[in-house]
Amino acid sequence: MYIKIGYQGVEGSNSEYAAIKISEFNKIKNVHFIPLETSMNVVKALLNKEIDYGVLAYENNIAGLVSETIEALSLIKYDKIISYDMPIHHSLFVYNEDISSSKITKIASHEQALSQCKNYINNNFPNITLIKDTDTAISAQRLKDGDFDSNTAVICKKEAGEKRNLYLLANNIEDRTSITNFILIKKI
Repeated sequence: MYIKIGYQGVEGSNSEYAAIKISEFNKIKNVHFIPLETSMNVVKALLNKEIDYGVLAYENNIAGLVSETIEALSLIKYDKIISYDMPIHHSLFVYNEDISSSKITKIASHEQALSQCKNYINNNFPNITLIKDTDTAISAQRLKDGDFDSNTAVICKKEAGEKRNLYLLANNIEDRTSITNFILIKKI
C-alpha cells in the first residue's frame, strides 16, 4: 500500500523536491507523490481523502508568508507533522539560445519567485512585464509548450528548466540567500 503525498507544484518544482526530502528524512516508505499545482488543490485533496499528506510552501525569509497557502489552510483543520527549511535558488531560462537578454520583454514565474528575485529583475530588466503563474515549474513547462511568446523568460529551479530543455541565461538570481519553510500536514 502506498502513502499518497500531494504537493503544490508539478514535477521539477521546489515543492516536489521538498516532499521527497521530507519523506526521506522521516523514513516514509512506499510513497506515491502527487503533483497538485496549487495549495488550494492540496487542501481540497486532503479534505476529499484523495491523499494522506500534503506538502506546502509556508514561508520564505525574503518574501514572507506564502499567501496562497495561508488562504488554503484556513479551510481545513490539520496537524503539522513536520516543517522543513530548504534553500531556494532561482534560474532564468528562455526558449532557446537565439534569445538574448536584450530581447526579453516578459518574465513569468510564481509570485514568490518574482519577489525573491525583485532586485535582479529591476537591475537587469527595468521595464519588464511580469507574469504571475501558479508555479515556477509550470512556467517552465508553459514556455516549452509555446504558451508564452519567444520573448518571455521564466524563473524556475535550475533542474526544472533543464528537464524541459530550456536555455539557461542566469543562475542563482535570487536577491539573497533564500530559505523556504515547507510543511507536511495531514487532515485532523
